[in-house]
Amino acid sequence: MGITQKLIEQCKTPRGLLGRIMLRIMNGAHRGLTVWGLAKVPPCSKVLDVGCGGGAALSLMAETDRFEHIYGIDISPDAVSLATAKNRRHIETGLVTIMQGSVLELPFDDNTFDAATTFQSHYHWPDIITAIQEIYRVLKPGGQFVLVAEIYKIKYHMQEYNNTEQTKILFEESGFSRVELSTYQKSIRVAGNKVTSC
Repeated sequence: MGITQKLIEQCKTPRGLLGRIMLRIMNGAHRGLTVWGLAKVPPCSKVLDVGCGGGAALSLMAETDRFEHIYGIDISPDAVSLATAKNRRHIETGLVTIMQGSVLELPFDDNTFDAATTFQSHYHWPDIITAIQEIYRVLKPGGQFVLVAEIYKIKYHMQEYNNTEQTKILFEESGFSRVELSTYQKSIRVAGNKVTSC
C-alpha cells in the first residue's frame, strides 16, 4: 500500500500514532468549513454529529450555547478517544456524549434527534444509501440533516453521488424535503428536513 492510500485509510478510520496526528490536523484544517456548516443548524434540543472525528465540531457546538445535548459518533476508537479528551469539560457537565459506532447501524431509537450533521466524512462511508437512511431514521419529523464537504473530495472518493447536484439528489431520493444546496470556497453544504407526519 502506497503512502497516499495509507493517508486515505487513516482519514477513513484513524488509528495509531498516524491516525491521532491526522485527527489533530483535521480538527484545525476544517474549522472554517465547520463554522460555515454549523450556521445552517438551528438551535435545538438534541443534535448528532456523525463521523465526529477528533471532536472539533462537537466543541464548536458546545461553545455556541444553542443545543441542549450534543452527541458524537465515530467508528474509530482513536477518534472517540481524542474527541472525548477534547470535550472532557462538556462531557462532565452532561452537554456532550461521544460514542463509538457505525453510521450504518446508529445505536439510537427512531425519531431521537432534532438535527444531525456530518463534516468531511460521508464520502468515506461504505454504503452511502444505508447511511443516509439511518440518519433519516433517527431524526424526528421535521428534523434537519446538514452535510458539509469539499467538492474535490466527493469527486475523488465517491463512485456515485460524486458531484454537487448528485449530492442534492441523494438527499431528495432519501426522503428529505426542502433540500438546500450552498457553496463556499469549493465546498458544499446540503441541508434537508425529514418529512413531517400528516
